Amino acid sequence: MEWQGIIMTKYYDSVRLLPRWALYVLTGLIGSLVMNFVHRGTKPQTPTVKSAPVTVAAKQSISGTSTSVAPPGTVATPTKGKGKRGKK
Repeated sequence: MEWQGIIMTKYYDSVRLLPRWALYVLTGLIGSLVMNFVHRGTKPQTPTVKSAPVTVAAKQSISGTSTSVAPPGTVATPTKGKGKRGKK
């Protein structure tokens, strides 16, 4: 029990020299590292079978080649409505 008191006294004497903001930063850093270590996930299993390369025609049909343009009468941004207003 005596060695525990000696260690805790030395720890307290060294920690009280640090400003409070440094202790906040230090404990936040330690907490962030612990949380990242605890919550890290396993790598997802990637399939080992390679798929066949996609042709240019297939890419065009997948991505679509539509070049439609909005008519000139439409507004690009929504207008503000008269929302509910509270009593002042």
